[in-house]
Amino acid sequence: MAFTAIATLLTPGALRAQEYPARTIRIIVPSAPAGAGDSIARMLASRLSPVLHTPVVVENRGGASGVIGNEYVMRAPADGYTLLFATSATHVIAAYTMERLPYDPQRDFTPVINVAYATSVMVVASSLPVATLRDFIEYARVRPGRIHYASSGVGSANHVDTEVFAAMAGIELTHVPYRGTADGYRALLVDEVQVMFGAVTSALPHVRSGKVRALAVLTDIRSPVLPEVPTLVEAGLDRVDVRKWLGLLAPAGTAPEIVVRLNRALNRILNEPETRAWLDRQGLQVAGGTVEDFDQVLRADFVKWGETVRKLELHSEQSTPLRPPDRLAAPVPSASAR
Repeated sequence: MAFTAIATLLTPGALRAQEYPARTIRIIVPSAPAGAGDSIARMLASRLSPVLHTPVVVENRGGASGVIGNEYVMRAPADGYTLLFATSATHVIAAYTMERLPYDPQRDFTPVINVAYATSVMVVASSLPVATLRDFIEYARVRPGRIHYASSGVGSANHVDTEVFAAMAGIELTHVPYRGTADGYRALLVDEVQVMFGAVTSALPHVRSGKVRALAVLTDIRSPVLPEVPTLVEAGLDRVDVRKWLGLLAPAGTAPEIVVRLNRALNRILNEPETRAWLDRQGLQVAGGTVEDFDQVLRADFVKWGETVRKLELHSEQSTPLRPPDRLAAPVPSASAR
C-alpha cells in the first residue's frame, strides 16, 4: 500500500520536475539582437543559470513581427528547456495585425512569469525644428503624410503606439517599417525618418548622446531615467494606456511543476536589489508575481489590444480568429479611429 501511494504521487510530471533541469535551457527571443527584449532576456539568463545550476542561453529568432520565434517555441517539446521571451507586441498585438498565424497565442503557450513593464517614449530627429510635443503636432498638421516614422515592423509595439498617438493628435504620419528597433534608430539618426516611438530602454543611449530629442513618455508619470521629459497628459493630450509587458512563456503542455519552479526562481531573481537596479536603469517597471497573475494580464491584454487594433483599422482581414478570454475585460486606450 505504501509503495502504491508513493507511485501515485510520482506522476510523470512530478518525475520530470524532480529531474529538471538536467541540460541547457534556451530562451528564444523573437526579435533581432540589441532590442529591449533581447537585453532583458540576456540579463535574466545570466542570473537564472546559477540559480538553476544549469546553462541558460539566449537565441534570437526574429522576423515577421515575432511569428518565426513564436512558432519555433510552439513546436518545441513541452519539457521546460525551450522558453519564449514574449512581449505585448510579439504575442498579443501581432495576433490582430498579422495574417493568419501558424499557432494560437492563447492556446499554444503557457504563461511562466511577467518580468516587467516597458515605458514608451517619443523621440524625433535632432534636425527636426521642434522643441516640444505641441510644436511637433503643429508642424505635422501642416505637413500631412510628409513626416515619416520608423517601426520594428507592421504590428510592432512602436507601429501601434505611433498610430494611437496620431489618432489622438489628429495628424497623418507615414509609416516606414524596419527589421528591428536598431535599424529604426539608425534611420532616425540619418534623417531617413523623423520620429519614432520606442521603449525607454532602447531610446535612452540616443537621447543621452543628444542625437535624438525626447518629446513625451506614454505613461501616467514621468520616467525616473528621463525626468525632464513630460507625459502626454502634461503636453495636453488625453491619457492613454499603451503599457507593454515583457515576460516568459513555455509551450502548452509543459508540466505545471516545471512552470512553478521556473516562476519561483525568476521571482527570486526579480526581487534581488541588483536586478531591480538594472531594470530601473533601463526605465523598466518590475512586475513578477504568480503564473496565475500573468495569465490574468494576458487575458486582459487580448481584450485591450484587439479593440485598439480594430479601432485604428490596423488589423488584417486574414488575422487569426481568437477565442474570447474567459474573464477580465480591460479598459481600452482612449484613442479614436481616424
